[in-house]
Amino acid sequence: MGFGGMGNMKYIQFFGEATPDPSSLGGKGSNLVKLVKLGANVPPGFIITSSSYLSFLSESKNKERIKELLSKDLQPSEVITFSESMKKLILESEFPSALENEVSSAFDQIKRESSTGASFAVRSSATIEDMDTFSFAGQSQTYLNNNSLEQILSSVKNCWASLFSPQALAYTLRMRKAGKKFLLSDLQMAVVVQKMVDSQISGVLFTANVVNNNKEQMMINSTWGLGETIANNSVTPDMIVINKGNFRILRTVIGEKKKSSIRNPKNPGTILTDTSPNLRRKLSLNESQLMELCNLGLWVENAFKSPQDIEWAIRSGKLYILQSRPITTLVGQ
Repeated sequence: MGFGGMGNMKYIQFFGEATPDPSSLGGKGSNLVKLVKLGANVPPGFIITSSSYLSFLSESKNKERIKELLSKDLQPSEVITFSESMKKLILESEFPSALENEVSSAFDQIKRESSTGASFAVRSSATIEDMDTFSFAGQSQTYLNNNSLEQILSSVKNCWASLFSPQALAYTLRMRKAGKKFLLSDLQMAVVVQKMVDSQISGVLFTANVVNNNKEQMMINSTWGLGETIANNSVTPDMIVINKGNFRILRTVIGEKKKSSIRNPKNPGTILTDTSPNLRRKLSLNESQLMELCNLGLWVENAFKSPQDIEWAIRSGKLYILQSRPITTLVGQ
């Protein structure tokens, strides 16, 4: 599905038309563009570039106050107050009309080319040099089930505000202490807007075993419903360890999977429901799905030339990649 004909946009790049560029699209956005170019089954979407964030700040009614705060020599004791002030200033600012119009056009186009009831996930995509560790520092935000332009714009602002969360600010202070030249005004963010997969099964595939640091094994966490329950540790998912060379299953642990996350039928966001007892006791992946995931993992790892942490979803028997990023926790990389 090609989302073309909008190449003159200033603030937005569609997955299928962009060139991978972490400084403009952030790490997640850039990797999604690479995956689409490789022919992976990625749900359609677009990226609001990091320069859009800078335009948003420079056209804000609060721009002088924002400029003043960003030029501060932030001290550890000021992190909480600073975080609250920046968040308030960002959330109170209006979108520049040119940016809002582009987001609106892109949103309408994907909705037109999708089945009815399309909903969107909005994700932060940090652009700083050490972005994977930065995401690991708790900065990474995702807002699910955005159904209207207003909801998307609100989630985009929340993503931008997360650049100044206490965890993210503490991380920048640690970087500075470690001798990295780092100004608050260097913090920028792109935002990924992606059609949501209303998944029946979802999870994470690590193309190396992150528990025992073994690059000859793959590890899959899997559950019923949407994968956010794994990301926020609200369920114990299934865990499967596989030999990378011959796809032999080395270990299977059936997790409790007490809750399942589903789209909120009335409002943006999601709701947790009780998983039926028979599904709790059952492995959420069958053997053919496992093999498809293993093949996908090898293919993506090979394409990116490093072990990957891949978020995936299955809907009506079809496997989708939602995002892929390098595993940053392996010892001796």
